[in-house]
Amino acid sequence: MMRELARSVIREALLHRAVEPYEPDNERVLIVRPDHLGDLLFVRPALKRFRARLPGRRLALMVGPWSQAIVENDEAVDEILTFPFPGFTRTKSGNPSEPYRLLFEAARLIRERRPAAVIILRDDHWWGALAARQAGAPIIVGSDHPAMHGLLTDYVSVDGLHAVTRNAAVLDTAARRLGSTIDLPPADFESAPLIWEIQETDRQRAHQLLANNGVDRRFVVIHPGSGAPVKLWPAERWAQMADRISDTGHAVVLTGSESELPLLRRVASSARSSHSLGGQTTIHELAAVFEQSDAVLGVDSGPLHLAVAAGAPTVHLYGPSDVATYGPWGDPARHRVIKATMTCPDCGNLDPNRPEGSGCMLAIGVEQVNDAFCRLIAP
Repeated sequence: MMRELARSVIREALLHRAVEPYEPDNERVLIVRPDHLGDLLFVRPALKRFRARLPGRRLALMVGPWSQAIVENDEAVDEILTFPFPGFTRTKSGNPSEPYRLLFEAARLIRERRPAAVIILRDDHWWGALAARQAGAPIIVGSDHPAMHGLLTDYVSVDGLHAVTRNAAVLDTAARRLGSTIDLPPADFESAPLIWEIQETDRQRAHQLLANNGVDRRFVVIHPGSGAPVKLWPAERWAQMADRISDTGHAVVLTGSESELPLLRRVASSARSSHSLGGQTTIHELAAVFEQSDAVLGVDSGPLHLAVAAGAPTVHLYGPSDVATYGPWGDPARHRVIKATMTCPDCGNLDPNRPEGSGCMLAIGVEQVNDAFCRLIAP
């Protein structure tokens, strides 16, 4: 409670702190997105639209170092700035003043580049908007979220929109504010698809990795992990699904990060047969593994959206997260969603301190998942 009060007082003081505006470089635009894999993937279709509406501008994207690999090859972006945004590092700092030291560091980096506009793509990222204000940015565009009130020059209503169209709405508003007269149709998954460009070298490495792990036939991927434990489905049920998949003649491949190895071992220990690539792939190799699979199954997570972008058919399990906002961005016939029918007052609360085993995820049965999988791979 005291920390929240201190944050409110500091924010209010900075909000009213006099800052000399800089002379903007009208060729430069800075876009801020502090999040992780899934959210950055949802930015990319909107970035291509933004580039089309502002040809000739120099677009810089400010992301966490954890997201650099996601956007480093994006042709819509001219410059990638990495910054350790507080609250997104997935590690806690013991110093309560650290977020504000970093805020002034971010403001300095923004001011050095003198962008004509700073665009905040996370709805509630008041920290990024405040850094832009402290830099003296003349135009700051973002969502009309309560946390942003008093911090922006231009507010965009994004209620009820999918994450991709939220990003597009904010960037479209910024493009018009910067003088663009180019109109584009509303963004959808056909006109602004989710695409991950896979290099042939990554395909070859993925193929070799699969061979080294004994995968010598058609296979299906289960990616059971997620950044939020509350979104997890029981490992024992994934093991049952692995057995159902094996019964179709497919090999079962488990994927996940090194930190998710204990979860993968729990799945493997209860399944008749599986092959684990846990902790063995880069993001580029993981996308290539997904591309070569017959399907990818998992809970709501960044890697499942990567599977969509890589062109793999998918089955997504949703409990506490909002399908309307964070559902797969692609053809519903190829990307099946299983949504728990029960709700609770904590729906939408993805706090990493919430334990796994939420009632909504437990309400999803193996038969539901198997039925969606069978329909997905049916000829």
